[in-house]
Amino acid sequence: MKSQNGLPMKDLEIFGVIKNGKFTIPEKEVNALKNGGMTDIVELTDLKGKDIYIDKLPARLSIVRGEDGNPALRIDPVYMEPNRHPSLNDSERNQLVRKELANIKKSYVDKEGNIQTDIIEYDQRTKQFLSYNPRDIKAPQSVNGQELDPHQKKTYKEGETVLLADGTAFQLSPSAPKGLRSNKSGLVLSVLIDGGLSYLLITGVQKLLGKESQENKAYSEGYLQAIKEVQKQAERRISRNPNDRDAIRDLNNIKEEYSKISADSSLPKAIRDEFDINVIKRLNSIDTEEGKNPRKRFGQENGFDRDL
Repeated sequence: MKSQNGLPMKDLEIFGVIKNGKFTIPEKEVNALKNGGMTDIVELTDLKGKDIYIDKLPARLSIVRGEDGNPALRIDPVYMEPNRHPSLNDSERNQLVRKELANIKKSYVDKEGNIQTDIIEYDQRTKQFLSYNPRDIKAPQSVNGQELDPHQKKTYKEGETVLLADGTAFQLSPSAPKGLRSNKSGLVLSVLIDGGLSYLLITGVQKLLGKESQENKAYSEGYLQAIKEVQKQAERRISRNPNDRDAIRDLNNIKEEYSKISADSSLPKAIRDEFDINVIKRLNSIDTEEGKNPRKRFGQENGFDRDL
């Protein structure tokens, strides 16, 4: 089976993530894979290979680029104790394990003599170290309506904290459930897909580590405007396909954010009224067969193409 929506379907079948055409992991974990993030801990069962059989394996899953350039499934099993990393000394290792640092940058010379960089962080869930090359990361075009300049994009890709003019701070973190850490619980990212801009609403973002961990709950003007763009995008997709499950999910997330915004007494009444839930007038989950019967949302078919 070919890759679908960027997912390596054959790998997913081999490791039991898909059985009989249906996903065996929760929908939110499937969405994490589709959005380029890591799942939370899931349990893989009945794994068979040459001279090996594993009854149960708790692990986090993610999609990476294989040696052939195609999507491949990465499995990060849960360890009993923190593992080692060949590039870290004991002091660096302990700083990451104790959450004193979010990540550590290490440079090395590859086989071709080129200088490469690895960003290493520690995953508290699996008790292992994760690393990535900044060259493999695509930075968003804008966050909360504020366009990122080249320096900010470089900062983002290297795992450092990016600070916007409105006080929003965020940081790439592959081990975080949403792939990001921020002083805001919600972010709107605009990304380039197939030459066009698409908007991605991310809520429940994990806090930054250390002294920057205090959450700023104030809604910025950029975020308020950006969430409207996400709404328009979801509505356009639903108008084209009323059964677009991903768009329905996105619109439901938007409605939840609208409810929070309209209930925030720190905002002027004019803004709260502007984000009244009734503003979303087009199709939503209640208007569709899926919404009337949520159990039918998942598993009926294997069509998870997402047109962001």
